[in-house]
Amino acid sequence: MKDTIKRADQQPVATTSGGRPRGIIAYASGAVVLSVGLVLVGPHVSAAVIGLVVAVYLSFLGAIVFRTRRRLFTYAQWRDVMPCLLSVQDRDLRIIDSNDRFRSAFGEREGEHCYAVYKGADAPCPECPVLRTFRDGVVHTSEETVIDRAGEVEHVVVTSAPLLDAHGNVSAVVEMSTAITDLMAVQDELEQAHRDYRRLFDQVPCYISVIDRDLQVVQSNALYRRDFDVVRGSFCYQICKHRETQCPDCLVEKTFEDGRLRTREERLTTSDHRTVEAVVHTMPVRDANGEINAVVEMFTDITEVKRLQKQLTLMGRAVAGMAHRVKNILMGLEGGIFVVNTGMEEGNQAQIVDGWEMVERNVKRVSTLVKDLLYCSKERVPNFQNDVCPQDIVRDVCELYAKRIQDEAITLRAETNGPPHQGRFDPDGLHSLLCNLVGNAIDGCRFDPDEAKTSHTITLRCERNARGATVIEVADDGAGIPEELSDKVFEDFFSTKGTEGTGVGLLVVQKIAQEHGGTVSFDSAPGRGTTFRVTIPDIPAA
Repeated sequence: MKDTIKRADQQPVATTSGGRPRGIIAYASGAVVLSVGLVLVGPHVSAAVIGLVVAVYLSFLGAIVFRTRRRLFTYAQWRDVMPCLLSVQDRDLRIIDSNDRFRSAFGEREGEHCYAVYKGADAPCPECPVLRTFRDGVVHTSEETVIDRAGEVEHVVVTSAPLLDAHGNVSAVVEMSTAITDLMAVQDELEQAHRDYRRLFDQVPCYISVIDRDLQVVQSNALYRRDFDVVRGSFCYQICKHRETQCPDCLVEKTFEDGRLRTREERLTTSDHRTVEAVVHTMPVRDANGEINAVVEMFTDITEVKRLQKQLTLMGRAVAGMAHRVKNILMGLEGGIFVVNTGMEEGNQAQIVDGWEMVERNVKRVSTLVKDLLYCSKERVPNFQNDVCPQDIVRDVCELYAKRIQDEAITLRAETNGPPHQGRFDPDGLHSLLCNLVGNAIDGCRFDPDEAKTSHTITLRCERNARGATVIEVADDGAGIPEELSDKVFEDFFSTKGTEGTGVGLLVVQKIAQEHGGTVSFDSAPGRGTTFRVTIPDIPAA
């Protein structure tokens, strides 16, 4: 055990002045004086007087002896009832006296060195408290281990105190050893319980933090520290939500106020800017007086659950939405067939042409819908190829759609800034991505309710940014996306075209971008248009 010896700023606690050595000298001196006096005055006094003097002296001597014996008995009794191992040692560290408890533990060991008795050693202990007391004359305390005569190890707290002679010098040292083995066992159990608690705390598969009244995180588990930047003195809203101000309707603050457990769903942001959907629980931590001094905040990650929930929701909406859209397409086909049949019956060639155009338009809508659904639903393995130039694909799509809208007041142009670059892409996937974005942009211009606009422009851009990623943009100046619908663009089968849109195109765009390890973002303002931006990181050639 590590000794923790410390010097106690105390005065000497015992002295031998006035004790047995000095009393014996006094008795002997008195006897000599009495004998000399009797010899000198014997011839001149009567025997009765001499007998009286001797009787008085003997009575006095008997009283002193009785008092001394009582003191010695009291000392021995006091020494033996001490609830510790008690020994008296000289400057050679030899044991010159001990109590019953000591003799019971180590046997009759007077005259032996204390280090041999206590530890079976052949040299004094380092930083021996008895030697320190001999040097400076003050009390010292340390923790030691001793071995009794049965071979059992005992943990003790050792206190050494000086015994002073008539001149104030340390003549011996009393060493008191109090057993703390049971206390050490309890302490070890507490430490083990604390380690078990810490291990359990760190291994819980959720985020746990302890927050004080200032909303600072004072303790957290391993998972919390792994996913969030926990800096001493940081506030909880800074760590897990990247906010500069306290969250509105803060659950922790409410729990501090009334001590109630609370639960709700929240969205967290990790140190690497990942979004985590979580269920948060807050519960109070009370001190011995029942006062709330902290709140435990526990987050359970339900991101995957939310993803599955979203997929199930989308599946349900997809079935209903697709049924509605297929019904509209079938009605369009039926209408076209009716017009064609009517024209044939009446021999009206123009009516036949109009009806057939209706049939072709609705067949095209069916084809587009089925292809997009198949693209989204099945696990498609991208056909990545080396040395693919994304600028070439941008120009191809621009030329393709420019021909389709040549009779409309919409201008389609491509801006491929910088020198052409090549990389590892899925060319068919990029082509489909651009077609969906351009198609949406054209519809955004066609359905623009602003009659003041006489024409529209759609711009395709492709360049490589400073990090080497390919950035593709499709910008239009059409109707834009209403602000209240911005959060739903990549959720559900989003469409602003009513029955004319399938709502699948943006899901296709997002899936292709993710297959390339990229992201999709957009900027939109109602009445001013929309810009969709696809960022694809550089993929090393295979």
